[in-house]
Amino acid sequence: MATVQKPNLIRNLFLSAGVILLIIAANSYFKNKKTEKVESFLTPEEIILQEEGAVRKTGEEEEILSEEEIKQIREEVNGVLSAGGEIISLNDTVDIGSEGEVKTAFSDGKFYCKITASGLRIAEKGYYYEGWLKNEDNLSIGRMEVNLFGEGVLYYTASIDRSDYDQVMITLEPEDGDEEPAIKILEGNF
Repeated sequence: MATVQKPNLIRNLFLSAGVILLIIAANSYFKNKKTEKVESFLTPEEIILQEEGAVRKTGEEEEILSEEEIKQIREEVNGVLSAGGEIISLNDTVDIGSEGEVKTAFSDGKFYCKITASGLRIAEKGYYYEGWLKNEDNLSIGRMEVNLFGEGVLYYTASIDRSDYDQVMITLEPEDGDEEPAIKILEGNF
């Protein structure tokens, strides 16, 4: 009878080893899937309507938006901000007679920001205006569109709350690739 049980014992060992390997493989597979979901969830989506056109940024990827999408986003931002939110004035830091206003709100899991400015000088060739949110870090929120009358507007949305930024700046930037703010033109604090 002992010889009959040995094949069963060997077969049971192989079955047990197979089940263990299957559990390890399944655990590894689902752990990788969970990590992928977490990483994609943590990557915020930002929408910037700026001088060069409108883009949707997700991590390092950028997608150019159509005119219809731009119109919808402007309407969405204006609608949310007209219903409430925080408003601050921007003060001229270089005495050129410029002024501005920032409206922000966090609603339904999205951060909305609209910056308007007037009295800006037309930027010389090789320069542009850029909007920034600031706390201990500087966050560029895009290039500001400025028309021939010195009026500018910048729309920004993000799928994460940016309300912890307590300062807004408009800077005049040279086209030099430097990712830090240059000449501060307007600023305001929340």
